[in-house]
Amino acid sequence: MENILLRPLQNKSFRFGVDTYKVCSQIMNLKNEWVLTRQLMRSATAVGALCSESEHAQRKLDFINKRSIARLECNESKYWIALMLELGLIEPEIARKLDDQAEELMKLLTSGIQTARRNLESSAKSRVASK
Repeated sequence: MENILLRPLQNKSFRFGVDTYKVCSQIMNLKNEWVLTRQLMRSATAVGALCSESEHAQRKLDFINKRSIARLECNESKYWIALMLELGLIEPEIARKLDDQAEELMKLLTSGIQTARRNLESSAKSRVASK
């Protein structure tokens, strides 16, 4: 279910965290595996938290930093998903779905980071030109 209170990136990152949490909870209960599932839960849920924090960053550099860390957490999540798939802890269809979500988030985050960097550079140039 889509959370109507969130913007698209926040909604997608929220959904990724929820979906991952549900999958990891099932793996913990059914396969009694705690180490890798907790790693995946931490990295996947961190993405949404960092996106949410970035929305109220005090400076553009803080925004870029939070989004960059969120992108790193997505990439880490992809690693844990692949490892869990290789070890037979997660079904291929579920792994593919989570990996696709992480990949989409990484693309959105990368685009937002690039735009923010361009805007930051542009405003710095305009400040220099106005002096």
